[in-house]
Amino acid sequence: MKERQREWGIWRQREKLWSFFAAVLMVCLVVVNAFAQRATGTISGRVVAEDGQPIPHARIQIIGIGGVNPFLSGRMDIVSDENGNFHADKLDPAPYSITASAPGYVIVPNEKVGGQIGASITRYAHVGDSVTIRMIRGGVITGRVTNASGEAVIGVSIEATRVRDENGRPVSDQMNFTQMAMNRQTDDRGVYRIYGLAPGAYVVNAGAGSLGFSLKPTPFAGRMKIYYPSATRDTAGEVIVRSGDEASGIDISYRNERGFAVSGKATGIPAGQAGAMETATLVTLAKAGTEVLIATTVVMPIGDSNSYSFHGLPNGEYEAAATRPDPKGTSVMISAPRRVAVSGGDVTGIDLKLEAMASISGSVGLEKLAAPPSGQKCEASRDSFFDEIVVLAKPEEPGKKSALSLSLFSGAGAIPNDKGVFTINGLEAGRHFIESQLPDEHWYVKSGVLSSAPATNLTAREAGRNGITVKAGEKITGLAVTLGEGAAGLKGKVTATGKVPSRLRVHLLPAEPEAKDNVLRFAEVRADEDSSFAFANIAPGKYLLVARAIAEAEQTDKPAKPAAWDAAERAKLRKEAEAANATIELKTCQRVTDFSLRWTK
Repeated sequence: MKERQREWGIWRQREKLWSFFAAVLMVCLVVVNAFAQRATGTISGRVVAEDGQPIPHARIQIIGIGGVNPFLSGRMDIVSDENGNFHADKLDPAPYSITASAPGYVIVPNEKVGGQIGASITRYAHVGDSVTIRMIRGGVITGRVTNASGEAVIGVSIEATRVRDENGRPVSDQMNFTQMAMNRQTDDRGVYRIYGLAPGAYVVNAGAGSLGFSLKPTPFAGRMKIYYPSATRDTAGEVIVRSGDEASGIDISYRNERGFAVSGKATGIPAGQAGAMETATLVTLAKAGTEVLIATTVVMPIGDSNSYSFHGLPNGEYEAAATRPDPKGTSVMISAPRRVAVSGGDVTGIDLKLEAMASISGSVGLEKLAAPPSGQKCEASRDSFFDEIVVLAKPEEPGKKSALSLSLFSGAGAIPNDKGVFTINGLEAGRHFIESQLPDEHWYVKSGVLSSAPATNLTAREAGRNGITVKAGEKITGLAVTLGEGAAGLKGKVTATGKVPSRLRVHLLPAEPEAKDNVLRFAEVRADEDSSFAFANIAPGKYLLVARAIAEAEQTDKPAKPAAWDAAERAKLRKEAEAANATIELKTCQRVTDFSLRWTK
């Protein structure tokens, strides 16, 4: 009886741990803020289908970002009305992540909704914003799983992993809990049906499931995952999914093969903390040299063993890595990946040493205008607050971690407190560039100065322009980010006599020679399908503009490295922009809405 109670306790803790990891993933290591009593505004919006028709009764999730609560107590769930409209009232000034779900629908891939999960986040939503969420009919994959005798395989988990987008471009195979929620099991006929899939190409497998454990042990535990039609991950056939269509007949011939195991320990947990909930560690196994995630598991904070294991693996080369998020966001740890070769037997002793990640601390200040310029309207629609800002530190070159680690630490962020003080945790070693997502279009980032750097080292002190280089576990202090009031805005469209490329990125760069290497004055945005573009929070000044075609090989779900981060690219960009000769002078608080940028390639 005691043993059964202990096992149940373990499963309950695992459930809690996965809830915790889900929270960490959803907010990209910026922990969630409970709604405070300072209720000052509304976020409204509409959920529509691709043809513009409303989607009624869609579930809207609005998540406040910031604060100290590690779980989702800052989440508000509401439902759209018959016309697809929604209103979230009594919201504190804060950044908000917004997403929607509706049976059979998926959010348009790469839709630029404020902070939505799974999309290219341009900025979080704030009180007073109106958000439009576009959704499309999801596709369906259905088929039957049978064994070598042609008999139905009942109750086996089925996973569909998107590997290419609707245009055939690769997408990163990073674990996400949305995909986990779409997993299905075969029924008593061996039939499965997975719906609500984004358009693209998928690989489908039958096996023990993604989580690495099950509350109810199944006959498939420890067995290899078998991919459609009857293959390993490397030789799996791809299934094409189209919006609103059903890909049927995706039958899997299941081979009941045990496979091999990889096991080890997570080490390096600070003394005296073993057994605490904060020390729970997520271990991932990826295909060597790629971001193709093979399996995940949780190292349970029970006793001092900190052991992990993966089962049902075919022969091959893998990389194991460990991640230890901290609910309070103060001591994030991560391991370097370890190469694992599985060849005809189990592999043991793959220990993963956790090491503390770096942090950057500082403060945000606001430099207000002494007086609005003549003829310009500079009044904001409402007051803004420091704790509505998201301060980000983005790595110049993401380290080679696991697939999940890359998704977690592709850009760590923090919310300043009401005094403007912040600490960005979870930074890998290397150079990071500081960016800010601002709550009001009238602000811009004017400077970023690292006061802790030697006064003689101007490169290090000018952190806003040059980035900040951190070592593993280093705690950088003294970053002063100054925001200026009176930002400009620019909207326009790329035009041409002939055809404009379908995928464009528009660059804005300072025209003044003395600002040619000031990264804070550069900006780039991806043009919409109709070739329109928009820049916000721009410092007043003279600018050059140029449009570049986006390479076909560029992944749609991973933001490209900004051109301004590289000195050689800045020079190349300036040469192209000067040749295009598209210039504009943006005055304080000015809003230009009809700029025409000629495509000259």
